[in-house]
Amino acid sequence: MSGDALTIERSALEQLAALLLERAGLKVTPDGYNGLRLALQARMPATGLDDAGEYVRRLKQLAGEHELRALLPLVTVGKTEFFRDSRQFAAFENEVFPELLKFARREARPVRAWSAGCATGEEPYSIAMVGLDRGALPNEVECWATDLNPVAVENAARGRFAIRRLLGVSEPRLARFFNLVDGQYEVTPQLRDMVHFDGHNLAAPIWPQVKPQSKDLIFCRNVIIYFDQPTILSVMDRFYDSLRPGGWLFLGYSESLFRLPTRFEMIEVGGVFIYRRPVRGGTTSAMTTVVRAPTSSTPTPAPALAPAPEPVKPVERPTPKALPLVVGLQIPRSTASMPSPFLKAAQPPGTGTPVQRLDQIIVDIERGDFPRALRLAHALAEDSPEDLAARITLGNVHALMGNIDEAREAYQAALQREPLSVEARLYLGIAAMQAGEPEVARQEFTRALFLEPTLALGHYLLAQVHERRADPEAARRSYRNAINQRKGPPHALIGHFPDLPTSNEAIAQAAQYRLAALSER
Repeated sequence: MSGDALTIERSALEQLAALLLERAGLKVTPDGYNGLRLALQARMPATGLDDAGEYVRRLKQLAGEHELRALLPLVTVGKTEFFRDSRQFAAFENEVFPELLKFARREARPVRAWSAGCATGEEPYSIAMVGLDRGALPNEVECWATDLNPVAVENAARGRFAIRRLLGVSEPRLARFFNLVDGQYEVTPQLRDMVHFDGHNLAAPIWPQVKPQSKDLIFCRNVIIYFDQPTILSVMDRFYDSLRPGGWLFLGYSESLFRLPTRFEMIEVGGVFIYRRPVRGGTTSAMTTVVRAPTSSTPTPAPALAPAPEPVKPVERPTPKALPLVVGLQIPRSTASMPSPFLKAAQPPGTGTPVQRLDQIIVDIERGDFPRALRLAHALAEDSPEDLAARITLGNVHALMGNIDEAREAYQAALQREPLSVEARLYLGIAAMQAGEPEVARQEFTRALFLEPTLALGHYLLAQVHERRADPEAARRSYRNAINQRKGPPHALIGHFPDLPTSNEAIAQAAQYRLAALSER
């Protein structure tokens, strides 16, 4: 039975919405039920089920967790918009695309872009609009747009959008690239002809549709947050092979590769960081500042930090109300989270790129100057509302100062931007621990672990919650789960929180200590 022929009752949608809220913390209101219906139409045929109620019952079972994770990217398909993440698109339009067009013309070929995870088409059409606005002819830009969801791909190919979905499109672009048809805005034939839509599964082991070194540009934003780290590394290897030397990879703000062993170099362009396949011979454009990411064959060098600014007398760290210690994780600072490797000399407050401003906040947190860190974090969050790291770091500063309600508000704002942010869920759990709410903390840590089952820190913190709820058996189970992640790759969390380790080995050692303490009781 085809997806379009499936009958999906409202009761099944209500049950699915409740399950998504419980497992992933994803709140779907009734006006979003149509998105759930489209997702079920896409996934149910793959499972051989034609009864939506039975499908949801399967999802509720332990064996259905894998299918629920496969469903999540489709459920959030509506979380897209034209020219999403305006700072990235500004860097693309003003600096990256003109360079790509120049080189493509020199080789008498079109610029070839790939929108991987295109959802309902806003991103690839945005790429095509940028090309035409920057002087390219229609035949000088080819955009391949792919998505796992066949229903979304079909809708994207139609190129029709309600006015509420065009908020990111300027008036001149709306007039140039859209026609009003039957109450909706339809992309012009010229724009539609520049984009070719296909179904494609990034997690598949083989990509027969993609030739090596065939792409100049890949946009894959807010997609790999749904993958585990082995899958991310596999996808990055194939993205690398798909790009020409000098080709660019745009990821979402919540999708850093810095601590992952990939072959990409990370480059600052127009105040944002983008990934690039190195040019032959190691030459780079004059417009870029290169920050080398670690590779699987080269050890990560210790970051060369600029001279520290003049010493500032530390401000005594305020003690939050009801702040429980995270037992066993008070590890030496040498193994705790430290400022990022991009740290340079201190910038005047409110100046510099978002990354530089974030690093200054981290410096202030490490000094204990929380009032100044809070002022800078508020300013950064206001200036860069799309930056997930800014929102989460603002929440962390509030949490460190004991402002639990304000911390939760910042984390919820991050979830509004990225509904499945693992970090926001993890830090919401820590805030609940600070507030003495173990049941809320348990729920948030469970949601974080559903989204990222190999998160060692999440297992450890969940074990702490079980201890406080006087459930030693559950605590032992969660501590063992944390230990089992010892050999797995570390997770680079967005947002800085002092004294939380990034090393799985350190977390495993702390978990072993707590297991021993529990056995002595």
